[in-house]
Amino acid sequence: MLLAATCLVSGCASLPTNAPTVRSINQSATGKENTIGFKIVDIDAQIVANPPARNEIGLLQLGAMSSNPAPARTDQIRKGDVLNIAVYEVGVSLFGGTATLGGAGGDIRTPTAGTQNIAAQVRDDGSITLPYVGTLRADDTYPDVLAERIRQRLKPLSQSPQVQVAITQSVQNVAYVSGAVSRPGRVPLTAAREHLLDVIAIAGGAQSTTAGADGLDLDVHLVRGDKAVSVRLGDLRPEDLANLVILPGDRIELRRAARTFTAFGATERVSQIPFSAEKVSLAEAIARATGPADSRANARGVYLFRIERDSAGKLLQPTVYHIDMMKPQSYFLAQMFEIQDKDVILFANSRANLAQKMAALLGNLFSPATALVYATK
Repeated sequence: MLLAATCLVSGCASLPTNAPTVRSINQSATGKENTIGFKIVDIDAQIVANPPARNEIGLLQLGAMSSNPAPARTDQIRKGDVLNIAVYEVGVSLFGGTATLGGAGGDIRTPTAGTQNIAAQVRDDGSITLPYVGTLRADDTYPDVLAERIRQRLKPLSQSPQVQVAITQSVQNVAYVSGAVSRPGRVPLTAAREHLLDVIAIAGGAQSTTAGADGLDLDVHLVRGDKAVSVRLGDLRPEDLANLVILPGDRIELRRAARTFTAFGATERVSQIPFSAEKVSLAEAIARATGPADSRANARGVYLFRIERDSAGKLLQPTVYHIDMMKPQSYFLAQMFEIQDKDVILFANSRANLAQKMAALLGNLFSPATALVYATK
């Protein structure tokens, strides 16, 4: 029994526990086992005044894509487009006809003005076929150019023909919107040069029934050619360079991407907690995690683990931010320190908690008196 007690006393540090102590965290940062090179930084007035750079790689990539050349005109006719061709005629015409008045002197033909609307779809070979005009090439040109071609074909057959061509349904001069939007599908692009946020708004915006529909938990995924970029919807602003002009063929998807932080250690429960707000301070995060447990935690050891990156998304260094919640000023600092997506909060264990566990274990094995003596020591 004496040998067992000696082993138990010497093994106090290896008692079951759900978090390291302040001492063990500090030792790990300076010891050989720190193979990833993390550092501990105390949260002070200087830190909150100069917060770490946020990961803005998505915004930077979108801004770079804004330099992609846009078509000179947005009304180019393409294969599969549906056209409305309006033919206006005055006098002797093909489509308008003439009015005939009967009388004793014979027929009197009165010229009239007429209009004929013809719907035509551009075939796979890029051509269309019209009555009296025949087949002509329509793709890779523009409505005014095609209208002049048709007018030239009609001139020998009609008196003073005029032609207007309009694209009523475009197949390729569109952007495709999918995911958590109210009206997914094709969005026609016009001479207004719609931007990214414009196209999302035209598609009805984020679904009102989707969690995070306000943009807090949604990512915008843009695919252009062989490039793909994702950025959080809440980070996009109308004035940003990242709110780029959408080009034909762009594909936009709104994806569910919940922002969360995780709480571990000497707290009432280990949990993953959603942000549910645009910004969450460290003080709010500690409160949502129910804070350090009075019976087990060391309030002087509240840590925030973060993988720091620069504004381009490049990995800098794993960093552990430390705050002592036993100091009154720490509550102001915690209000000013903003947490980020996937941060980890750790409530350090109290060393006294380990002694209490050992005392309880000794009490179960031996006697209350022995446990009391050990706890006193």
